[in-house]
Amino acid sequence: MSAIPDGPILDAASAAPPRWEPPWWAWVVALASIFAAGLSGVLFAPVGSPVALWWPAAGLAVLWGVLHGRRRLPWALLLVLVATFAANAVAGRSIAVSGLFGLINAAEVAIVVAVLGTAVRAFRLSGLRPAVRFTVAVMAAAVAAGVLAAAVVALLEGGAWWPTAAFVAASHAAAVSMLAPVALLPKPLPVRAGPVEMVVQVVVLAAVVLAVFWPGQTLPLAFAPYIALAWAAFRFPIRVVLAESVVGGLAILVLTLRGGGPFAADGIDLLTGAALVELFLVTFSSVAIVLVSAQYELRALSRRLDASTRLLTGSLVDAQVGLAIVQRVEGEARIAWSNPSARSLLADELDDADVWDGPVLRAARAALASGEPITVRAAGRTITLAANRIDGEAERFAIQMIDLTEVLAAQQARLEAEIEHDAARSIRADLERQRDDFLATTSHELRTPITSIVGYTELLADAGELPGREREWVEAIDRNAARLSQLVEDLLTLSSASAEPGGTRRREPVRCREVLDEAVAAHAALARGKGVRIEVVADDEAVLAVRADLARAVGNVLANALKFTPAGGRVALSAHDEGAEVAIAVADTGPGMSEASMAHAFERFYRAPEAERDSVPGTGLGLAIVAELVRRNAGTATLRANADGGLTAVLRLASAVPAALGER
Repeated sequence: MSAIPDGPILDAASAAPPRWEPPWWAWVVALASIFAAGLSGVLFAPVGSPVALWWPAAGLAVLWGVLHGRRRLPWALLLVLVATFAANAVAGRSIAVSGLFGLINAAEVAIVVAVLGTAVRAFRLSGLRPAVRFTVAVMAAAVAAGVLAAAVVALLEGGAWWPTAAFVAASHAAAVSMLAPVALLPKPLPVRAGPVEMVVQVVVLAAVVLAVFWPGQTLPLAFAPYIALAWAAFRFPIRVVLAESVVGGLAILVLTLRGGGPFAADGIDLLTGAALVELFLVTFSSVAIVLVSAQYELRALSRRLDASTRLLTGSLVDAQVGLAIVQRVEGEARIAWSNPSARSLLADELDDADVWDGPVLRAARAALASGEPITVRAAGRTITLAANRIDGEAERFAIQMIDLTEVLAAQQARLEAEIEHDAARSIRADLERQRDDFLATTSHELRTPITSIVGYTELLADAGELPGREREWVEAIDRNAARLSQLVEDLLTLSSASAEPGGTRRREPVRCREVLDEAVAAHAALARGKGVRIEVVADDEAVLAVRADLARAVGNVLANALKFTPAGGRVALSAHDEGAEVAIAVADTGPGMSEASMAHAFERFYRAPEAERDSVPGTGLGLAIVAELVRRNAGTATLRANADGGLTAVLRLASAVPAALGER
């Protein structure tokens, strides 16, 4: 489980960024920098003082230590130990003292890291609590360093314990407070101060520091720089403020060492002045950290509140729901606040002073009294509204309104469309029933006269010798009567009132090869006349079907294929076992059909545009008959275009075991 960082996580800007892993060259730079800072510490030691007033090596060491996680922290502490040991040894201290001072500096870094917890999680100066915690960590580590360093000096060099402890602690605290925050900066936040204000503030701070700490100036005005620093803390980015505290603190230190400022006034001895300037540096940097961190927290909180306010306000103002707050004033209702949706809904009931009166108000009062939503019709609108009292506001209540006019209109339109659809479906079903009744009745009525025509034609043909011209007339009558008889049979097949519906006839196993051969024999004369070659590919496949229905369906498909196949073409009939089904296919090499035409090919009386264009005779019932015959035998009929042109009709029927047919 990950640790939760101190301080409020207010938004993305205040959250700690991912930990930076220093590259190899950064270790070299850190070693050199801490070593150089340790050697330069003697520059900040006043004449006659055994210790420096500011020890930059401590600040850089802590800065380096807080950058590392638990895995690399031991190596970072080792680097601090080596760098500070080398700096003290080169400065002239004994090997023993230098080694112990190196251990003390490493221990100081370890204490700061432990208090801040930077070894396990990133730490940022993003609020008041983190700033206080940082200050406590710095003071604890500095006191520990001062006590340990004083013990080493007292035991090995014979120095005074108390002054050494105080000066070391103060110098280390000042250095760490001024330099270590560079590694703990949060993400930047925008500020309102512009470049001009920053330049002016920097000039003012510089002028105050010079005026207070210039050599020869001893007036007790040490508080003055705090005022300029507070200006920066409340207006400028945290990086600018921390940079000013570092530069300003160094300037104060240098000017004090040159004998300027209230800490070098007459009557203040060396040790007292040194103690005062160290205390000033610690408080100067600490105040800067606390103020700027607190201000950063306020900025982040303000940004979050602004974002929440914009989100909430935008949601309310732009909402499609009408929202309003009503104020009771001397028996009248006045709109105290409303979003555009509410104002649009109440436009007919508001006067210029936003006094509200009308049926919607009366409905709102009823809803307030009952606690239940109420729907009201007003100004051509249907509005559902709810009302509730506002806690602590006896004379105010809130209302929420939804305009249901368009919703109800849409529902009404949908209902009317559904009614019209149902009526159209009913009319269509009735028309189809009437058509089927008409087809069945007409077909039955036509059967008798057609049968008489065919019978008398046959008698005429058998009545002896007819003159050549009269025989041609009889043959024409016989041919057209047969065609008319076939058309009537087709109409009866399509009619639901057919005298012999397929459902009343029992299906039985039928050999596909026999049906295909019979169809080819029946159409052989037509194929020879057009010069079309017919091929049959089938073995022992068998289907469950009414034999007459299957023969008629295959014959219709074959006739259709021969009708559209040009001279010299080919028609292939085949049967393929597909497991539970057998696919009977009739493929031709004709012109084929378009996708649009195939989608309607099995509809009654449908004639493809290609057939109409080429004046191919037909009634548009052939494939419709096929679909009906296959359907009532529990099968399906489909069409597909061939890759090399032409069309293939596929009839799929339930497979039967060939052995069930016995030997024929």
